[in-house]
Amino acid sequence: MDSQSSPSALIERITHAASDLPKDGPMSPETRKELQDATKELSLALETPLDTLNRFIFLPFQYAVVRVAINLGLLEYVLEAGPDGKTPGEIVSKTGADEVLLPRLLRTLASVGLLSQVDEHRWRAAPLTATCVIPTFKSGFKFLFDFVGPVFQKLPESLEKSHYRCPTALQGPLQDTYDTKLSGYDYIMDPRWVDTFKDWNLFMKGRRYDSTSWLQFYPFSDRILAEAEHDAQAVTVVDVGGGLGHGLVEIKDKYPDMEGRLVLQDQPNTIAQAGDGHSVFEPTAHDFFTPQPVKGAKAYLIRQVLHNWPDKECQAILRHLAAAMRPGYSKLLVNEIIIPEVGASDFIVACDLVMMGLGGGMERTESHWTNLLASAGLRIEKIWTLDDRTESVMEAVLA
Repeated sequence: MDSQSSPSALIERITHAASDLPKDGPMSPETRKELQDATKELSLALETPLDTLNRFIFLPFQYAVVRVAINLGLLEYVLEAGPDGKTPGEIVSKTGADEVLLPRLLRTLASVGLLSQVDEHRWRAAPLTATCVIPTFKSGFKFLFDFVGPVFQKLPESLEKSHYRCPTALQGPLQDTYDTKLSGYDYIMDPRWVDTFKDWNLFMKGRRYDSTSWLQFYPFSDRILAEAEHDAQAVTVVDVGGGLGHGLVEIKDKYPDMEGRLVLQDQPNTIAQAGDGHSVFEPTAHDFFTPQPVKGAKAYLIRQVLHNWPDKECQAILRHLAAAMRPGYSKLLVNEIIIPEVGASDFIVACDLVMMGLGGGMERTESHWTNLLASAGLRIEKIWTLDDRTESVMEAVLA
């Protein structure tokens, strides 16, 4: 252990960062990141080998208990009780869970910070409880546990079978898990996964809860609106694979007086689920592997889509977009994670693995993105990045 990573040095680093905490109001993103990084390093430095082993091997069991709690509505019930909390007997009466099983679940939830044990006879909400009952977060738990979890159980076997080659859209752990020849994004359209598909869309909608919007650091007004045609019938933004339309609603909320049309494109099942917002955008069923029907829009926005796919499929998507763009006018806005060449965060590498497992996709470095866009006839003009935990915005034009 070098001197910079010793517990005493890390405590000093935390103390120094804490000195910048404001007395009132939220801390800055820089201070939050420094404290998160330093406290994580300190926790790891204090672990014994047995601590490390236990932390890894017990994570799946803890996650399973969270999934059980969602089924029981347990966290909501305790949260509604306020600071007084609930007794195990009250929770048993409400949930119908076995009186011997329930305390085992409660203890597990408390051990990971999702509940707080007041004393031997009472449990109440912890600071994290309210976050975990937000519908979009619950959808994320269910989607990842029910649909993604089995894929990663299969990952070691699948990679060994492929002689450790990168999965593709049609051949990988998802296909091995579910015995299908379809891509993950086609397979989840199967009627048996209808509820999981809804969870996935709600999860994607809620991923930005308590996170920084790309509109807060990308100068959309100067780079798009100021250059757009002043024509109410012209298309200003096409949101390609835009899910339920929350991205376009966010744009309209921030720029209520903007001119031009906003077009949402996604698969028919998703468009059918995008019930709200039709006064803001035009919902359109479209497969982005086919020619782009909207020609000459000012901005084609594609957010957290390309990381779902391997390079070959991304090239097809990008070439269709490039063919629709008007030279000297249209711009492509790619809102995606950019992996740093050194020191990628645990969040980024986890996202990369999930993309690999579900469809052979990946998160990419800046050089990878540059080459990928160039292969489709596009050139990155500029990149905006807030920090290493926020998706960057790459602005590209026809090369």
